[in-house]
Amino acid sequence: MAKKDEGQAVEETPVKKTRKRKLTKTIDGNVLTIAEATTGTEMKFDFSDLPDEIQALFGPFGMSQKLGDSAAGKTGEEAIASIQKVWEGLMAGNWTVRAPAAEKITKKSVLSKFDEMPEGEEKEITAKLLKNLGILA
Repeated sequence: MAKKDEGQAVEETPVKKTRKRKLTKTIDGNVLTIAEATTGTEMKFDFSDLPDEIQALFGPFGMSQKLGDSAAGKTGEEAIASIQKVWEGLMAGNWTVRAPAAEKITKKSVLSKFDEMPEGEEKEITAKLLKNLGILA
């Protein structure tokens, strides 16, 4: 949005506010440290202190979380491919493997597809839409 300042247009840049994390978590070996931001309280939890039965339940639970997170925001074949990629990484001993990000749609790619459209009524309608969206001059 432009504002006039002593006869000149000045561009306003919105300030993006970053949200302060309520909890921070770190893992060192088998010890999980959770720090709570409001009180500054730091808590430590040693996984090996848990009873064997609970430790055994964490394995499948953690696997469910890790694989499920890899499909977040995806559906169908894309979700399946993400889950498989993370599983293959885990099987190869790679904890940090991530599913590839979804394909990005850029202004350039939209304009390229628009340019490829045959002339006619459909292209005219599309041109009006792209102009209204500020994509086409």
